[in-house]
Amino acid sequence: MLEMVKEAEEELLYYPKRGTGYQIKRLLKWLLGKGMEPLDKINWPNGLLAKSLMDYYMQNKNSEEALIIISCLKRYYDRWIRSGCKVYYVDDLVSGVTLIDLHQVTGEEKYKKAADAMVQFLYHHERDEAGNFPYRPKQGNGYVFADMIGMVCPFLCKYGSTYGDSNAVNLAVSQIQNFISYGMDEKTGLPYHGYQYESGVKYGIIGWGRAVGWLMIGMAETLAYLDTDRPSYEIIKQAYRRLVDKVEAYQLEGGLYSWQLGAKEGPVDTSATGMILYAIARSLETKVLIGIHKSRMVRGREALWNSVKDGKIYGCLAECQGFSMYPQVYGAYPWSLGPALSLFVMTEEKKQEK
Repeated sequence: MLEMVKEAEEELLYYPKRGTGYQIKRLLKWLLGKGMEPLDKINWPNGLLAKSLMDYYMQNKNSEEALIIISCLKRYYDRWIRSGCKVYYVDDLVSGVTLIDLHQVTGEEKYKKAADAMVQFLYHHERDEAGNFPYRPKQGNGYVFADMIGMVCPFLCKYGSTYGDSNAVNLAVSQIQNFISYGMDEKTGLPYHGYQYESGVKYGIIGWGRAVGWLMIGMAETLAYLDTDRPSYEIIKQAYRRLVDKVEAYQLEGGLYSWQLGAKEGPVDTSATGMILYAIARSLETKVLIGIHKSRMVRGREALWNSVKDGKIYGCLAECQGFSMYPQVYGAYPWSLGPALSLFVMTEEKKQEK
């Protein structure tokens, strides 16, 4: 596992690596007055890596690697803070959960102020009539993505519960409840990739693996931080349990999940698998799920171990380009390494006992 930690540290600081060709294209666009994507310092792949490293640190505080991890995380967040704490997309909030942890670990107030900047970005973010965050407001389509549930809700709920901000918690809860109401397929019980509230139309394929993973992580982590006395806690818990039951029925015999859960003869996707299994392991830890789900999680975890090579997790589907735009390219990416490392850290003791 230490090899995976080293790889996560490297990728956290240097992913994505941009070549000379990329820089020339950006310069040409600037000279021609064309719009350019911002150089985002805290993109979502790195947010997943940051969380996995913090998860390792929390379980191995006395190890030689612990100080290196904190140093690496500080470098990652400090360069963003120096740039002015600019938040461009809801994707960036994936890095928020670890930012809160870093404030708690170091006691350095700059990390709390940086987390404040993130939550303020969301408070001023465009919303539709139901209070949902459109994934890309500038596109003007009102699309709400399942990804957003996993990217935003854990941060909001952890921020609210840590710093006593009920507005943040309420906002997280409303995003999840709305997706349960408007983004699910009634027949299969699986999520569409997203929906548009105004038209009521659901978009993307049903049961795209990584969308399922994002939704499950969002629900599992929110439940971990949510006050159990809230009426919404039980509502989300029961919806989450139903979703887990539906999802587990699609687990392949070898333990992994397909890139699209219903496409059992298609390629497997280690990123979807890692996300789904992490969410289940997290919910077993918080007692949201009972032990009956453990054996499937363990079988999948062992299959993921077989996908590790040189600290990377292979068999990962490439980045999605939009609804129903899932390039069938597989390799090793941060979005398989991060969730898988978090899963392995969480279940390490149990694995050693086996």
